[in-house]
Amino acid sequence: MLLVEDEPDLVRVMTISLSRAGFEVLVCGTSADAVDLLATHHVDILITDRGLPDADGADLVREVRRDGFAGPVLIASGRSGPAHDEECLAAGADGILSKPFRLADLVTRLHALVPPEATCAPAP
Repeated sequence: MLLVEDEPDLVRVMTISLSRAGFEVLVCGTSADAVDLLATHHVDILITDRGLPDADGADLVREVRRDGFAGPVLIASGRSGPAHDEECLAAGADGILSKPFRLADLVTRLHALVPPEATCAPAP
């Protein structure tokens, strides 16, 4: 799993919770780093913040979908509403996480998308 988030406290809490739930988590804080990691690692799922320092998370999703990433994608966002959600889904996201969210709910949602033994191994 790749977590693209630039807020250090949220990264720490999410990484601990996701690791305890059985996910191997790669972390980066920018869209550019996410694209690089997806090119060099096998990633089963992508979770990205909508407001990244170098790009909109929806733009990142468009780019990685265009590049061939077929795994599930969730966009985490403090914004909400039908227009916002539609933009994220149109970009290729499989779902939206409205901040703040409960970590237990995130883990349940992820287990429905990807088995807990999912890994982030180097790309072949």
